[in-house]
Amino acid sequence: MQLTRRGYAVLGVVVTAEVLAISYGARALNAVAAPAVLALVASTVQLWRTPAPTVDRDHVPAAFPGDTREVSVAVDGGGVAEIAETVPDGLTAEGASTEASLPATLTYTLTCAERGRHKLGPLEIRARDMLGLVERTTRSGSATHVLVYPPVYQVAGREVILQHVLERSDIERQEFDSVREYAPGDPLRDVHWKSTAKSPDEIYVTQFADNRVEDDEITIAATGQAGSIDEMAAAAASVAVMALDAGLAVELRLPDAHVRMGRGEGHRQRLLAALAETDTDFTSPFKSYALDDDVLADADVVVRSTGDGVSVTFGSDERDFEEVTVSRENPLTTRGVES
Repeated sequence: MQLTRRGYAVLGVVVTAEVLAISYGARALNAVAAPAVLALVASTVQLWRTPAPTVDRDHVPAAFPGDTREVSVAVDGGGVAEIAETVPDGLTAEGASTEASLPATLTYTLTCAERGRHKLGPLEIRARDMLGLVERTTRSGSATHVLVYPPVYQVAGREVILQHVLERSDIERQEFDSVREYAPGDPLRDVHWKSTAKSPDEIYVTQFADNRVEDDEITIAATGQAGSIDEMAAAAASVAVMALDAGLAVELRLPDAHVRMGRGEGHRQRLLAALAETDTDFTSPFKSYALDDDVLADADVVVRSTGDGVSVTFGSDERDFEEVTVSRENPLTTRGVES
């Protein structure tokens, strides 16, 4: 415990009154000093007898860069307190501090900025007595971790996977699925002329539902150089999500993680979680974040990143990641990834 500014001011009054009383015999000054001393003692005893605040915080769901989450933290205890959240790099918060009479609830908006697993908390609580003379600062409540996935972009590589990875030259098409913007590599026979005619500045293609891939599986291997791991993670996540949406079972191989073959929404979360955490502490510019050559040779899709960009190899077909994405400005939504 320590005195607040107000407490030091009261202490100054006490000291001054006593000095004057001793020097000039002005006993009446004790009438000023005595109440001030009692106030300091009472405040100290009150705060000492007040239990330390306790904190109850909710789990923060996983998110993508740019997503926001509303965070509520309940603080139990007594007295008046300044409450402040401990927010790490990679996350930003608005309204993450307040002054209130306990018990109280701190509610603020958290913005996820960077890929990774970020430690949020504990709370810093500066509790004061009712007179505001004495304060006690504690760091209360356990921290929680916020998982931020890499961004996921729409990949126009489904036919590339079918042709070059699954070695299908004739793709059976079934019902119409959707219309999307043209991306390099899309067959011209898929151009949706009606939609294109309405928007002469854009070319749209038809995307078909194809259920024939539901019994197939692919392995994705991702590797990169220092300083480019974020880009590698985004590319691998985009390809993995595209493959899962196509009905494929997906296995992911990383230098520091291995997600075994699987499919479905739960598997999507496991893949994204691995890519969120992969090599977030890798900072040396002299090392490569590499996989063994035999792992790369066995993979159906290989993602490689360097300082010059990211390449994606589908079987024998190697392309720049920029060439197979529909839009780099508009990542996909977070559907199916709340945890």
